[in-house]
Amino acid sequence: MRIPNFVPLVESERRGRERAGFVIEVFAWAYAAVVAVRILYWGIFLPRVEDFAYDEPPQQWAVDLLAWAGFGRYAEFSWAGLGWCFLAGALVGVAMGFTGKGVGPWIASLSKLQVNNPEDSIRISKHWAWARFEGVGLLVLTVVTGWVLTKIDLASMFAAQGLQGAGRMLLQISCGIPFVGAEMDGVGSLFSGIRWVLNVGVAGYNAVGGVLAWSPLEPFAQNCVPTDAEYYGMALTKLAESIYLAFMATFFAVPIAFVAAFFAARNLTRHSRTMRGVYVLARVYINVTRSIEPIIWAILFAVWIGIGPFAGSIALMIHSIASLVKQYSEAIESVDDGPIEALQATGANRIATAWFAVVPQVVLPYLAFTIYRWDINVRMATIIGLVGGGGIGGLLIQEQGLANWSKVGTIAFLIFVVVWSMDFLSARVREAIQ
Repeated sequence: MRIPNFVPLVESERRGRERAGFVIEVFAWAYAAVVAVRILYWGIFLPRVEDFAYDEPPQQWAVDLLAWAGFGRYAEFSWAGLGWCFLAGALVGVAMGFTGKGVGPWIASLSKLQVNNPEDSIRISKHWAWARFEGVGLLVLTVVTGWVLTKIDLASMFAAQGLQGAGRMLLQISCGIPFVGAEMDGVGSLFSGIRWVLNVGVAGYNAVGGVLAWSPLEPFAQNCVPTDAEYYGMALTKLAESIYLAFMATFFAVPIAFVAAFFAARNLTRHSRTMRGVYVLARVYINVTRSIEPIIWAILFAVWIGIGPFAGSIALMIHSIASLVKQYSEAIESVDDGPIEALQATGANRIATAWFAVVPQVVLPYLAFTIYRWDINVRMATIIGLVGGGGIGGLLIQEQGLANWSKVGTIAFLIFVVVWSMDFLSARVREAIQ
């Protein structure tokens, strides 16, 4: 399999991309075969045939088709079947890979497909015509797969029962927002305005539903009882706990990530086999740690050290270290090599080289990444509170479990104010230091 010579590539890079393109092509066709059989046949076609076969009265053609295929009610796609589909698709991918015109070689050489010669541009367009067609087919197949696996049902969005419940919840949540339920002279309240808008929607739904035989909606008649002032004090206390929880997680994660990032940067660890091994270990650590969401870490530490903000802070710190190491190390890998080579020429050791040649180049990106990470941790502190990590999240899940939706609205509003404020301030700080 060859990438065409008119694609501008260095020969050594060409060989590497050809191998990568071949592998991508094989797996693309293997994926397509598995998904086509699993989703289109087992997920869409076969269940419909089963519905006809077991209907009252049963459709004879469907019964005969199931008997011919040897399938019973609720047949499952076996691992052996998956393996055979994967193998069949991979063989097709091998054959397509040797032609050099599939989606794999196209992806592998995608960054080099810009040429100055119009004739080469035409040749490239013709050569990759099938690759683009193949890529569109994979995209459509993936969308269909996602549609089936996520059980998308657009009709359920217009079901009367669901709309009625959503409207009631919206009114109750909005009631918990400050000043929404307060009466204004000669105008009423914002809550009554929201209720009026919803009832206009109900009238329109019922008018259309009368023609289409939909179940009618009942008009909304809820009244608003605003959240008392004492509850705001308790909610703000929990919110402050979440903010400081996020701050402590970020504060202790930064120095650890600062040091570890030098061992996770490829350009600083390629000088010896030992350092390359350290680089691999550092990358494995950050990938494993980042792959586990903070909410899982929070569950682990809540069992280990007990429910509370300390467990949540440790969970966020573990995840923050991995994320910051990745961002810091990528900043180190993009530094200018000139100052590094100049210091090495003077005989400076590796620590001095990193401190005087690398750190000055990455200070500003480090500050931006750190502020952004604190912003993320403030938002995540709410989520980990749902599983015992302390802060406002614990109060939120408590009120949600008791169906106190107006208080849920109060908490959601306070979280929104804090997150918006943090986002605004962090954006201004990052803009100022960059």
